[in-house]
Amino acid sequence: MGTQSVGLPKLIALELVAVAVIAAIALGAGIGSAGIASGYVDPLLHAGAQDEAVYGHAAAVMVRTSHWMTPVFLERFMLNKPPLLMWAGAASMRLMGISPIALRVPVLAAAVLCCVLIYWWVRRSRSIAAGLASVALLLGMPVFFSISRKFMTDALLTLFVVAAMFVIAVDPRWERRGSPALFGVLSGAGIMTKSAAGLLPLLILAIYWIFARSNERPPLRKVFVALAAAILVAAPWHVYQFVLHRDWFMAEYVRFQLLGSGVTAPSRYTGDTNLWFYAKTLWLTDPILVLIWATSVPWIVMAWKRASEARLLAAWFLTVAASLLVFGTRAAYYLLPLLPAMALASVCFSPLFRGWAAWVTCAALIVAFCLTADYKARSVPGAAALVDYAEHEPTNELLIVSPDDEFYASVINLPKVRYVYVSPLDPTKTSEFFYRLGMIVSGDEFCALPRLMPVYEQRLHAWKLPEDLHPEATLIDSGSVSKLAELIRCSPDRDFMIPEQLRHIAVDAGDKTHVAGPLIDGKFILFAKARKPKTRVTVAPGALVPISIQ
Repeated sequence: MGTQSVGLPKLIALELVAVAVIAAIALGAGIGSAGIASGYVDPLLHAGAQDEAVYGHAAAVMVRTSHWMTPVFLERFMLNKPPLLMWAGAASMRLMGISPIALRVPVLAAAVLCCVLIYWWVRRSRSIAAGLASVALLLGMPVFFSISRKFMTDALLTLFVVAAMFVIAVDPRWERRGSPALFGVLSGAGIMTKSAAGLLPLLILAIYWIFARSNERPPLRKVFVALAAAILVAAPWHVYQFVLHRDWFMAEYVRFQLLGSGVTAPSRYTGDTNLWFYAKTLWLTDPILVLIWATSVPWIVMAWKRASEARLLAAWFLTVAASLLVFGTRAAYYLLPLLPAMALASVCFSPLFRGWAAWVTCAALIVAFCLTADYKARSVPGAAALVDYAEHEPTNELLIVSPDDEFYASVINLPKVRYVYVSPLDPTKTSEFFYRLGMIVSGDEFCALPRLMPVYEQRLHAWKLPEDLHPEATLIDSGSVSKLAELIRCSPDRDFMIPEQLRHIAVDAGDKTHVAGPLIDGKFILFAKARKPKTRVTVAPGALVPISIQ
C-alpha cells in the first residue's frame, strides 16, 4: 500500500457527509431520553455507567465556576484522569446550555467521526458497498453503540486511535510535512483523554515500524517529531498538576489510578483471566463480528508480504490486544479501540466484502443493526425517588443509604449529598488518602464529625484544596446495617434515602426526629423534622439534569 492522495473528489465528499448524517441518526436517536449513568457499560457483568455521572458532574462544575484546569467531583479534586473529555463536555454545554444532550454531543460526534474515517479508509481502494458495510459493522457492535451514547472517555479515545492510524494509512512514510505532527497531536490528545491508554497510537506505531518494510515506514527522525508533538500536547496539564497539587496528583493519578487500578489491580467484577474474559465477551456480545473477522485472518496472512495495510491492521490489533492482556481491571468497553481494527480487517480482507457479495453482506448487517439496536429509555435505580425529592426544594443534607444510583444524585440540584455503605467498601475503588483526608469516614467518625473537622480541614488545606470545598465524609463506610440506626440518631437535621427493606430500622431510629415519605421505586425518604432555613436560590455546581428529566 503506497502513499495515496487524500484529496476529496466531490462525490467522495458527499458520501462522507451522508455517512456522517446516517451515523449521527443511528447513534443519536433518543439520546436525550436515556438517564444519566443509566444502562450497563458491560452487558455481561452488569457494570453500571457511574463514570458518566462523575465526568458529567465535573464538566458542569467547570461551566458554572469557570475553573477548568482541575476537575472537581463532590467538592474534591478529581485527578484520576486528564480532563480533555470534561473540557469537551463543558465547552459543549457552554455553547448549548447545561443539559444531558449537550453533555453527550462531543462523544456522539467522536463516534460519528470514527464511522466517517472507517468509511473513508475503505473507500480509498474499495467499493461503496464495502464502505457502507464497514460502517454497518461498526454501528452494529453493541459495545460501540452503547458507549457512543454515554459521556465517557472511551469513544473519544477510540477516535484518536482511528485518526492516528488513518494518518499512517494514507501516508505510511509521513512524506507530507504535517503527518508526524498530526500523529503526535492525536496521540497527545489520547493521553489527555485516558492517561496511559492514550499511548496506544504510539505503541501501535512502534509495532508497525517493526512489521513494515524499510521503504514503507516513517523515518525515525519523524517518529521523534511525533513523540515531541505528543509530549507538547500532554505535558502542560500534567506538569501544572504536579507543581500545584503534587500530593493529590501523586496519590490519585499515579499511585491510585496508574498503579493501583492499572497492571496491579484485580478485576472488580470477574475472576476470569484477561484472555478468557475478552475472548468470551467478544463472542457473547458480537458473534457476527467475530465470525466475519475470522474469515479475514487467512487472507491477511496471505497478503502479509505484499500489503502494508495488512501489517498496519495486524499491528493495531495485536498492540491493543496485548494491552488488554496486561491491564489489571477488566471491562467490556475497554475493547472499544480494538473494534475498528477488527471491522477494517474484516471488510478489507474477507471475501464476504468482494464484488456483489459486499452488497449482500452489507444488507444483512444493516438488517441486524435494525433488529438489535437498543433505544430504550432507562433510569438508574432510585432516579425517580431522587427527582421527587429534589422537587421539594430540600435544604438539608441527603444521606443515600446502600447507594445503587451510580452517582446520579451528584448531577441533580441538591444542597449536599453523602453516600452511606452498610457493607464494606470495595478496596479497588478506594485508596488510603481518601481515609486520611476524611473523604471516607466510619459511622463513628461521622457522628463525631464536628470534632474531627479541624483535623481534616488542615490536611485538605495542606493538599491545596480550596477552603470553599468540603468533601469531608462524602462516603460513610458504616460497615454494617446495625450502624444505620446510630447514624440516623446522630443526624437529626439530615435527610436519608433508604431502601424499603431497611424501613423498620430507619423508622424506629428516627421516630422522634424524622418522618418517612412515600415509597418510590423501592426507596423512601426519611425527612428530618428540623429543616435548615432557605438561603439564596443557587444551583448546585454539578447539576445538569432538569428536574423533569429522569
